[in-house]
Amino acid sequence: MFVIVCSLLSSETAKVSLSQRKTSIQIHDFQLAGILMIEWKAVMSMNENKNHDETGIEIYKQVQQWRVVAQSTPAVTPQLNYALEEVIGEQVAHGKEPATIRLWRAEQAVVVAKKDIRTEKAQQAAELLGHVGWPVYVRQSGGTAVPHGEGTINLSLFLPRLPQMRWSIDLIYRALGLPFIRLFADKWGLQTTFGAVPGSFCDGDHNLVISQQKVAGTAQVWKGGPAGVSTSRPGYILAHITLLTHIERDLAMSTLNAFYEMSTGERPVKSETVARMADFITAPKKAELDQLLWDGLVETLTNMMNVVDLSAPRQEEWERAQHFMERTEPSYYRKERA
Repeated sequence: MFVIVCSLLSSETAKVSLSQRKTSIQIHDFQLAGILMIEWKAVMSMNENKNHDETGIEIYKQVQQWRVVAQSTPAVTPQLNYALEEVIGEQVAHGKEPATIRLWRAEQAVVVAKKDIRTEKAQQAAELLGHVGWPVYVRQSGGTAVPHGEGTINLSLFLPRLPQMRWSIDLIYRALGLPFIRLFADKWGLQTTFGAVPGSFCDGDHNLVISQQKVAGTAQVWKGGPAGVSTSRPGYILAHITLLTHIERDLAMSTLNAFYEMSTGERPVKSETVARMADFITAPKKAELDQLLWDGLVETLTNMMNVVDLSAPRQEEWERAQHFMERTEPSYYRKERA
């Protein structure tokens, strides 16, 4: 900007008589300088918005074929939402389906890892929360408790464990978060980073963070072995993310704390460390905000993967998921422990 303005001033000054010992710059030259400065600032702003973490794009470039599953309404039976994860994972592992992105919604619930539900106190906590409208379900990945329900959007990434691919846990997380980071930057100019936020729910180095507050939690699990003839149990990678759109933050965080207070005697989650997209994006109604985010994610994903057609979970997938439903129930891990 400085160089542009100075060059205009120097050009105009050269036309002025030295005897006058003053400069008279035409108004239109000032206007031109102003326009150039505005345009330069716009370009710089665009570059700043594009200056986000693109590391995860490597996976999208390496994988040649994708399936995008868009499930805009929760399953009729809530447990099926989580059981379906195992069905899709197995299909990807055995090559029956390509690498898959599943965009989905779930009913209100607290979703925990297996390690958090094995004690008797945790079992009792899950039962009590179920009585007040917050049923507890178990996911296959690690981490700690996450809220689901109205005001959240979930995305799951399924990749086959291919011997020739040298993917790291960190790279998988960056691929998982990339569609969100791109969308937030391109549509709303929001700078989103990965990082830990001490005191937030399911904290880790791969939270999505805006203005030092967590807006999305992530988790990951690697199952089975590398796909191919060398193993009888081909495996897959599942990474998932829950974005908080407009959920009642304090209520949700208090519910997570209630679970841990009953099961471990601690209240680890601090509400002020967490934000929702509603705190950064203005929309007339909550439902409109969710639809903006949903549509934006669909567009971003399809552009990244050159996918034209979206699919819904097939009937046979829902039927197969019924066989995994008991694994989503806390009581299953009481039996396992016994």
